Amino acid sequence: MLISRDALIYLIYACLLFPLLLLAIAWSRSNRLPVEFSILSLSAVLFLSGAIRSLKPTLWGRDYSHRVFTTIVFNLLVATVLGLYLAVKRRWFAAIAAVILAFGWLLAWAINSVV
Repeated sequence: MLISRDALIYLIYACLLFPLLLLAIAWSRSNRLPVEFSILSLSAVLFLSGAIRSLKPTLWGRDYSHRVFTTIVFNLLVATVLGLYLAVKRRWFAAIAAVILAFGWLLAWAINSVV
């Protein structure tokens, strides 16, 4: 096994919490982009809600359903596109949060495909 189970759990928790911290810092700046930051914040909260087992079927969809994979892929694309856009606009905290969030959605895709 390439990565230990504990390391994977810590990586997932970092992808859950770190983007929210970076987005909070980005929101506190005077040169914020409210629409883009709102979309990223909603995606981060949706990603965080997947950690609560009782909320996941309601918000993401049932396991192995088309809805869960549509939710994951849509949010992965949104986070990736916004990450690139925010990097071009030089909003670095939000861009890094978007990249970490996209990586988290990619992990969610891989985990939901295998498990």
